[in-house]
Amino acid sequence: MSELDVSRLSPSDASAALRSYPRRYAALLRPIKDDEDVEALAHRVGVEGRSPIDIVSDVTRTLVLLSEALHQITVNPTPVLHPAAADAAQRQWESPPPEQLAEVLTLFADQSTALADQIDRVSAKEWTRTGTVAGGDSLSAIDVVRDAVRTGRAGLTDVERTLGELRR
Repeated sequence: MSELDVSRLSPSDASAALRSYPRRYAALLRPIKDDEDVEALAHRVGVEGRSPIDIVSDVTRTLVLLSEALHQITVNPTPVLHPAAADAAQRQWESPPPEQLAEVLTLFADQSTALADQIDRVSAKEWTRTGTVAGGDSLSAIDVVRDAVRTGRAGLTDVERTLGELRR
């Protein structure tokens, strides 16, 4: 599947997408409520070296990073952003994910919803504000939000692919 084109995504569409992700991730990871294998399957590592829990945790951490970048851009007159805000290759997370799938999904839902709420509070004139990424590039507020939606969708695709591999 090709990468999601978010180049024309509006803030309200981004907010709606972020609000839909918790339900969509949970539907993939918990297709049968009383299935005892769901928890074990979520911890199994796929051929790309990551488990579904790892993938969701990485997306959650990225949403935290991008939420902070959006906050800095909208409140700081001269924001300097972490390099990982602009470069997905620098999004390396050292800490392990939570052990329980329910906790992972709750943290993801909380962060996704919080970012959607944050987007809803940004005024129209603030969407073109920019922040300087450590290293020289710049990002606008809308670029950050579009990356959050793209990251959420890519994670959903990765979870779906990994679960498909693990179920074979």
